[in-house]
Amino acid sequence: MRPTHSNPFRILVACLLATCLFALAPSGTAQDIGQLRKTFEELDAKKDEAGLREYWKQNADVALYVIDSYLEGSLKLIETKGDAQKIGAMQQLALRGAHAADAALGREIFADYASAFVGWDEAQRKSFRAGQKAHGKARGALEKDAAAALKSAEECVALARPLGDWWGTAMGLTAAAEAQEKLGKAEAAADLHAQAWLIHSELGLRGDAYGNLTAMARLHAELGRNDRARVSAQRALEMARALGDAEGTLKLEELVKRLTR
Repeated sequence: MRPTHSNPFRILVACLLATCLFALAPSGTAQDIGQLRKTFEELDAKKDEAGLREYWKQNADVALYVIDSYLEGSLKLIETKGDAQKIGAMQQLALRGAHAADAALGREIFADYASAFVGWDEAQRKSFRAGQKAHGKARGALEKDAAAALKSAEECVALARPLGDWWGTAMGLTAAAEAQEKLGKAEAAADLHAQAWLIHSELGLRGDAYGNLTAMARLHAELGRNDRARVSAQRALEMARALGDAEGTLKLEELVKRLTR
């Protein structure tokens, strides 16, 4: 690892991490999910393909939240021995929604994620829950024990990735990246953030992708990879403006200026 004084960007990019590395959930997601589901179900019932395409284009940032609400809902019913017919209906809604979202947004990940989820057997469902628990442990340990956080984050990735749980994989990769940085391993952290960024971007999770990009810009700058840092910073800056992060915008503008000198 380079000595602190060897990199002119260190102070600036350290501030960037503090202000920009967070997941910006789509505005109103919690209170609007019911209405989003209602609209989706109405369009699905009418087999309104054109309407569904437009719906997903207008709600690209929340596509995963809507689709996953049916998947998680069906899993809770399975775990509580709920009505099999209701479980099947929720899963089929998720699958149809995922295929429609892929078609509308030019993606392939939603249907893969949904089909993997509904195809799990009991052991795989338990692995999914274990992965969620491992991610929670990683997050809880980050501030006090980076080594323990890394171990739990890697466990999360190891459990989520084989299941086709793309969201859980990206969450685990991000937690692992943050732990690696706390352990002084900037190169490993940058690589993990890049992996998470690609998945978050494909899933339409712009806030999480923004956090990964901001960290990548900072870490690549610290490592002296100015060309790659500049590309990451420019992309992050575009997202900061689109997401309305005024403070992040100012700091990223300054970083881009420094990297282009």
